[in-house]
Formats: sequence, C-alpha cells, structure tokens
Amino acid sequence: MSFLTPGSRLGRFEISTVLGQGAMGVVYLANDPQIGRPVAIKTVRPGMDRDETAIEIEERLRKEARLAGRLQHPNIVTIYDVGRDGDDYFIAMEYVEGKSLTRYLVAPDDLPLSAKIAIVRQTAEALAHAHERGVLHRDIKPGNILIARDGRVKVTDFGIGRFTNATTSDLTRTGQMIGSPPTCRRSRCAGRSWTDGPTSSRWASCSTSS
Repeated sequence: MSFLTPGSRLGRFEISTVLGQGAMGVVYLANDPQIGRPVAIKTVRPGMDRDETAIEIEERLRKEARLAGRLQHPNIVTIYDVGRDGDDYFIAMEYVEGKSLTRYLVAPDDLPLSAKIAIVRQTAEALAHAHERGVLHRDIKPGNILIARDGRVKVTDFGIGRFTNATTSDLTRTGQMIGSPPTCRRSRCAGRSWTDGPTSSRWASCSTSS
C-alpha cells in the first residue's frame, strides 16, 4: 500500500503524517490551510476491495458524509468535507487527539470505574442523538469510539450506517454481513431474522462496554 508523503496535497488539504491504515485505506493527519485547523482524512482507493467499484466507493463515502452531516453532537465526530483527488476518494473530518477505546481494553485497569461509566453514558447519548435524527450507526465497536485527552467520547465511522426511513440496506449486497461479529446480536450472527434499528445499536453499545 502506498502512502501520501508529508507536504503533499489531497484536494485542498496538506498531508502531515499517517494516523493509521486498514484493509480499505489510510487515515492521515492533515491541515486545512483555508482556516488553519488540523483534520483527519480517511482515504479509500479503488482496487482495495476488488468487489467494490469506484462508483460504489464514491457513493458510500458520500452517504457516510450525509449521515454524519445530519448530526450535531459533542460526542460525534464532525464531517467537514468529502471529495476525490485523482484515484483517491476521501472524507475530511474532525481530528480527535486521543486514543480509540480499543487501546484501553488492552489494559482496562488503567481506567477508573467513573471513567468507564462516563464512556458508556457519552456513547449512549451520541447514539440517542443519532436515532432522534433518524440515523443508525450499525457498527459500534471499540475501534469506532475515540477517547479524547480530556475524557470526551467521540463516536466515528458511519460508513455502513443508514437512515431509519431507508427501504433497503444501502450499499449492502444480498448475503453480505454488515458490522463486526464481536458486537453483533446473536440472532444476527446466526443468520436469523432481526430488526435493523436502534435496539441493535444499544446491543452493540452494551457489548462494547462489557
């Protein structure tokens, strides 16, 4: 996998460094020179998933931006922009200086009980706001819960989310599983019928915090 070098540009954004990478792309720390603020840039390049076309990638990212763009909550990462630069499709979002909940699960004793309760409460408040605005996350897991240095929770990655009034599971192929197995409801993982709604997000939130 190739990386953008520090100082290079993606759209109007100036790349600073790599924050992380996954099977589908790379996340960078970048600078928005127009207003002088740091941003996180999630990139996806066609070919990373041989079953997904460039058109599907672009629509998936735009859908993620539309979902998160409907939300305005202190515990949800803010989306700033979505676009394309050459072969790279990207989303620019709020940069959270901190760690994902996954890091804390390696050494759970590092978090006092009061902090654990605060994480569950803030995550639940973020999901409640999303549900009130008609948005389902559908992939709540430790890696998608960021803990800022001041202890604030930031829920991120609405990539497989959907609107509650959607008639189909957007961009999910027939027979394709969505979400992460460790936080799926048992009935869902077993292939039985289930309701894709707020109850599923609450289940995932409880599974994540257990």
